[in-house]
Amino acid sequence: MTRKMLVNATHSEENRVAIVEDGILSELDIEIAGQEQTKGNIYKATVVRVESGLQAAFVDYGAERLGFLQLGEIHPSLYPERDSDDRNRPRINEILRRGQELLVQIVKEERGTKGAALTTFLSLAGRYMVLMPGDKARGISRKIPDGDERKALRKAIDQLELPEDMGIIVRTAALGHSSEELQRDLDYLLKLYRSILELADRSQAPSLIYQESNLVIRSIRDYFTPDMDEVLVDDPQVHRQAKDFFAQVMPEHQHLVKLHQEQRPIFARYQIEEQIETITQNQVSLPSGGSIVIDQTEALVAIDVNSGRMSSEQGIEATAYKTNIEAAREVARQLRLRDLGGLIVIDFIDMRDRGHTRDVERTLKDALAGDKARVTVGRISQFGLLEMSRQRIKAALAAGAWNTCPHCNGRGRVRSTETQAVATMRKIHASIAKKQIARIELTVPAEVATYLLNNRREELLDMERRYRTTIAIYGDSDLTPDEIEIELEKREKQDQQSREETGPVTAEAALAGATEERDAESAPETAEPEVEKEASESGRKRRRRRRRRKAASGSSQPEQAHAEQEQATKEEKGEQPASAAAETAPVTGVSEASPVEPGEQQAEEKPKRRTRRKKTAEIETPTEPAASQSAETEDKTAEEKPKRRTRRKKTTEAETSEEPVTTQPTETED
Repeated sequence: MTRKMLVNATHSEENRVAIVEDGILSELDIEIAGQEQTKGNIYKATVVRVESGLQAAFVDYGAERLGFLQLGEIHPSLYPERDSDDRNRPRINEILRRGQELLVQIVKEERGTKGAALTTFLSLAGRYMVLMPGDKARGISRKIPDGDERKALRKAIDQLELPEDMGIIVRTAALGHSSEELQRDLDYLLKLYRSILELADRSQAPSLIYQESNLVIRSIRDYFTPDMDEVLVDDPQVHRQAKDFFAQVMPEHQHLVKLHQEQRPIFARYQIEEQIETITQNQVSLPSGGSIVIDQTEALVAIDVNSGRMSSEQGIEATAYKTNIEAAREVARQLRLRDLGGLIVIDFIDMRDRGHTRDVERTLKDALAGDKARVTVGRISQFGLLEMSRQRIKAALAAGAWNTCPHCNGRGRVRSTETQAVATMRKIHASIAKKQIARIELTVPAEVATYLLNNRREELLDMERRYRTTIAIYGDSDLTPDEIEIELEKREKQDQQSREETGPVTAEAALAGATEERDAESAPETAEPEVEKEASESGRKRRRRRRRRKAASGSSQPEQAHAEQEQATKEEKGEQPASAAAETAPVTGVSEASPVEPGEQQAEEKPKRRTRRKKTAEIETPTEPAASQSAETEDKTAEEKPKRRTRRKKTTEAETSEEPVTTQPTETED
């Protein structure tokens, strides 16, 4: 069997390392720029919060999320001093306090919304061993079986010059190597640990103190074995780094590092690209026609085994047995390639033969033997389910190289156009049912908008009439399924906008409106209003003249004034005189007190009348010229005299027929 390690580092955005066994991809590791592995990094951190209920602490080590430090991951050197007789472990609030600084190492990277898991038990991995400061353990990897090789390693460990406060675990790569090679690796790790302590003393928390090696060096350190035929690298700079690492750690295998110089890409040359494509699919085909389906959830990884079109075997039992054997080998390979961890449940095809069931379990365990992660395998239950757990040693391949689909949100399916249209109709109805919405605008995917406007038009019109609202639907091809944008406009807002469009009320506009209304009411529709107006004006003027004349007569002034006041009040209200006797009373009183001839009375009244009219004209139109005032006064006097004469005539007729009182018209000149 040929084994090769292929390193593809021509693109700075992504580095890939693959291990091929007889042309079949068995190991794959991909590192994307900006998403480098943080597991194994050492930080100087600060305690942010101590949770007594969880017996854990949240620690700030410089990442976006706080790290999680459990009580069991706190080194005994951090415990407070206690009595020697007290062997109980103290509580976390007695060990840590807020603001305390300490060195922590990441044992499990961030995943989803969970922060990284931290520990204060530091460990530094080398080629042949793992150094554990503050620990006195000296062990050997469990993967090395008991026998002569394990005894030889135990003797080599006893010959090492190891400080008392340091512990080591020998790795499987140390098989067949001498104690001198192990000592050289140990010296390198001790020097590295001293430099970490020196840097931690000079640094302020939170800060990175030690960073794990890059993907190429880490893969060579962890996965290289002496039975490999060659290590091919396609980048000259990375090839030089790999050469230097081999020269320092494994000089005897330095000749296996080679530079790929062919025109074809290294992964295309060995048909690796096609096999990598199958990793991204949830269904993997089996050689005999069956398949396995892998679905990863938040709680566990579910794997289903299907026989498919496999029917070459005789009987159902033989078909199920062969399919399960092939599926067990492929499941172990896919778990390594995809680095799936946590709880894993495999649903094998039901088999009646118990011997076949044990063979499938044995095949799966053998396929998982070469896995670097810790694996615990159970037994197949009566329902055909096998439960197992696998240590997650790095981020899943899909976590860094793939993003969740924005259309289906990772479900793999989207709703049909009809279903989306019905959901949109429900949202419209729920929005306008409050009867306070004047307009609703919706932006939906283009195909949903087409369906609504063509197939649900009558329902939309009915809702507009029923709720007295406006529904506007727009299509947008950039929207993803189930994505809807809704804008609602309330009636109060719409009324306010209409008021803003008409403009605010100003004082000038109000005065102009009031003037127009007064002009419209006082505008003469016929000649009668003018006559009534002139009659009322003449009545007021005549009333004033009569008061002046009678005031000048000098007889019965209190009674005359009282009668004139009542007459003026009635005329202002538009009432006619109650009786002729009411008007004759002042005239009779004047004639009895001092008989006055009509000619003398007229002569005395003329000057007073002219003066009064002149003043009245000045008061009414103070801004008009004098000529216009006189002309207007003459016209009014000419119109008033016949009325006054007729009125006086009727009055005198009602008073007495013996002494008629007449007034001859005279022209008044200013």
